[in-house]
Amino acid sequence: MLLAIGSLLVIPAPWTATSYYQWITPRVHVPGRPNLGFEGKVGDIWWVFILLALTGYVGRIHGSLQLIGFVGQAWLGWMLLRWVLSRISSNGQLLGLEFNGSVWGFIGYQLLTAVSIITVVGWAWVATSWMRWICRNIDGSQRELTFEASGLEMLWRTLVTVVGCIFLIPIPWVIRWYSEWVVSQLVLVERGNYANA
Repeated sequence: MLLAIGSLLVIPAPWTATSYYQWITPRVHVPGRPNLGFEGKVGDIWWVFILLALTGYVGRIHGSLQLIGFVGQAWLGWMLLRWVLSRISSNGQLLGLEFNGSVWGFIGYQLLTAVSIITVVGWAWVATSWMRWICRNIDGSQRELTFEASGLEMLWRTLVTVVGCIFLIPIPWVIRWYSEWVVSQLVLVERGNYANA
């Protein structure tokens, strides 16, 4: 909730986002990588958080600016992903992870996701494909990250989460359930051995 509030209010966005990553990273367990942490600082890319928050309002200013805001958010999201991955540490040492996916691929997936929402259900298959693309483009480790969920699994779990959030009180529990499921679908395999996994 603080993450959303920080983005809505724009100015606190760098602090709320950075503290969120510092809070959530140690809660992810990776075999062979003890004591995960997040070494990013508020001042590293504060302007990305501010611009991300502001581009959310661009389409509301004038309809013709909506596409500019949309592409801007995708570009900023790509920068944010690169920064977050590069700041993950184990036992206080940066892991050296890099995201090498192209900005155009990232923007393309964001546009495809927006278009696929029209189909009502197709977005779930686009989302799983996007996650697989992101995983394939993470370098800096001997192992490769893969995303195992199917579009159907993504679809029904997201729908259950949305319905659970409508009732307000179960929001923390359904968000936790959904987040744990998404993380459980991320699997590490030896590079080049994905076909055998």
